[in-house]
Amino acid sequence: MALSDITTGEQTVAAAGAVTGSLDTSAVASFKSIKLTVRGLAAGKRALFAIEDTANATPFSDARQVAVAHFQGSQPTEGVAKEWATYDIPLTRINVTNAALRLNCLAIDGTPGTVKAHAWLE
Repeated sequence: MALSDITTGEQTVAAAGAVTGSLDTSAVASFKSIKLTVRGLAAGKRALFAIEDTANATPFSDARQVAVAHFQGSQPTEGVAKEWATYDIPLTRINVTNAALRLNCLAIDGTPGTVKAHAWLE
């Protein structure tokens, strides 16, 4: 299955909030998994990310966290990957009007609390 970016490629994240990009899933009939890679988190720092979905005409006003991942600094250079198979996240809204996915940073430790994050659908 083809790769479909949720984030707009790899993004630098320095604060809590929505990460740049979202993926329209209103015409997605099925998918294999959602993947997330995070790299570059400094030693002793932590970050918390959520994959969120929506099915509202006002995007993400009804955001629902379908998957959550914690990360800790001193990761390998290539980063750490998380994967959620469709059977792990059965309430994800797809193939309905206005459906979309995004990555949201729920929390990140302060200076230097930057990290690179990339989420996609397979």
